[in-house]
Amino acid sequence: MGSKNRILLGFITNIIIHNIRNTFKSKDLYITKRKLRLIKIKHPNEFQYIKDDEFQTILNNTIASFKYKKDKTVLNFISNIDNKFILFGISNNSYYLHLSTLFYPSKKQLKNFKDSMRFFSPKDKIFFEKYIENKN
Repeated sequence: MGSKNRILLGFITNIIIHNIRNTFKSKDLYITKRKLRLIKIKHPNEFQYIKDDEFQTILNNTIASFKYKKDKTVLNFISNIDNKFILFGISNNSYYLHLSTLFYPSKKQLKNFKDSMRFFSPKDKIFFEKYIENKN
């Protein structure tokens, strides 16, 4: 489960490690209890993945990475689950990797991140572009 202040969420997948080389010292991804409470309050739908021990599903379906300009210690990722995109961030500034954010971004937010995204496969990039251009 982890120490008193952190909970094991899952393991960084090989596709992420392959595309983000020499960044992670560990494959174990944790969440602090404080961050868990914040996500539970602010993003209850996304919290279900953690509550139901299904965060590994998000990791397994990661399609792209990008850096947010404000915080260089956090790597952000986009996962596609059931044709919905979920954004999560991994902070790599301590002795272990921990989840920094988790939410469903709007199409406007996805458009803003698009230019800085690095897709893991061309097929995922095409699907993503079609999704954000769709007016529905």
